[in-house]
Amino acid sequence: MEVIIKERGLWPEGGLNAQCQGFKCLPGKTNCCCRRLLFTQPDFQNQKSQLEEYITSQGHICDFYPKFHCELKFIEQYWGAVKWRYRSTPKTTDINEMEKNVIACLDDVPLLQICRYANRSARFISAYSQGLNGAEAVWANRTYHSHCTLLPWMVEEAKKHLGREEIANK
Repeated sequence: MEVIIKERGLWPEGGLNAQCQGFKCLPGKTNCCCRRLLFTQPDFQNQKSQLEEYITSQGHICDFYPKFHCELKFIEQYWGAVKWRYRSTPKTTDINEMEKNVIACLDDVPLLQICRYANRSARFISAYSQGLNGAEAVWANRTYHSHCTLLPWMVEEAKKHLGREEIANK
């Protein structure tokens, strides 16, 4: 890291630590350690991960979902349905039979159900992006589940229903 920073002419006279204690840099600091200094450089920020580069080189779109709750990732809901189906399969100790059961369970979840999971996730993402908290998003999702996303009047209704009227009126 030191060599790269020196090549860029950014190395301070007093030197830098490799990283801040516990990877916890001070908020707003860009030159507290080598790690943060490199992390804030434009070419480092714009670099895609090796996985993302590989996926896009194969002609696919790479879309990483945020690290939040499973309600935002429909694949988690799909896996839950697969696991529920797998639990009802006969117990076996044969690995080949287990693999067949898993594949059968993966194929057993109807496409319509998977689409419903995707729509549910889209509604939660819409709710959170419009400022609802967890309880409000759950209420809005249950109440307006026939819509793909939440309309602004639905968001206001959710806020009023759960006692955030002062926020809803702003």
